[in-house]
Amino acid sequence: MECFLSTSFCKNKSIASSIKTCGELSNKNVELSAPHPKEDFNKIKRNLINFKKEGYDFTLHNYFPPPQKSFVLNIASNEEEVIDNCKKLILDALSLSESVGSSMYGIHAGYLSKAVEGKNGMFKFNKNERYEETLERSVNFIKFINGEFEKKNVKLLIENLFPGTKINSSLFCTLQHIDDLMDKVPKNVGLLLDLGHLNISSKFFNFNKKQFLEKYLSRYGKKLYEIHLSENDGKKDEHLSLPKDSWQYGFIREIFSEIKDNDIRPVFCLEARNASANQIKQNLDLINNIIA
Repeated sequence: MECFLSTSFCKNKSIASSIKTCGELSNKNVELSAPHPKEDFNKIKRNLINFKKEGYDFTLHNYFPPPQKSFVLNIASNEEEVIDNCKKLILDALSLSESVGSSMYGIHAGYLSKAVEGKNGMFKFNKNERYEETLERSVNFIKFINGEFEKKNVKLLIENLFPGTKINSSLFCTLQHIDDLMDKVPKNVGLLLDLGHLNISSKFFNFNKKQFLEKYLSRYGKKLYEIHLSENDGKKDEHLSLPKDSWQYGFIREIFSEIKDNDIRPVFCLEARNASANQIKQNLDLINNIIA
């Protein structure tokens, strides 16, 4: 088992060149993510199949493949156009997952209000809607889309999100949030744990990360199939590389020990888009020493 590298490391570069760059660093273990320029869907599929023949191993995440018209992926939206766009993008991702033999695909649970993308790539949110209403919309979307994933034998994963610096506009940030949603969705829906997101949530909501992890693994260890790794200051999702003394290495050991024998091979993915190639290589070497 080796750690994957997210193509977000090569943000705004073509998909093929991003795969090559990431593959050289990660021994061809690549997570396909955003942001990348728009490309024809059939061209993307052909390229991924060719890379697969060359020995690449892929998993897909959230806002991939890049849509022809940009939008904020929000499965808890109350706007019909947004939900239609979400369905198309995710079903396209499912088609690509099937084509390259990827066993899982992870998405975010959604937001508590309408979101628009700012010039810096960060989202700006309107006034929050009622938690119960947005949660129900997210659950209904997951129930629908999970049925399509079941048909293709691809595992749908839901990723923990994080709050903003002043208010929380996201679902699925705390253990209670996770319980609220997982109690309502089909039992075969899996989880993606983002440790960078966890760091922000723990600071904002003032909970202990270690205690969170113990409870999370106790309740959901058998449903956990992917882990995202990146460092931040606890306020913003900075997607930095891990320092040598990062707390995340201890978490990786504990998580790996718990989930290594799950029914689907788990994926550890480095999502450090704001890092140098040398930092990426150092991180991958340290992570691989743990999960080998």
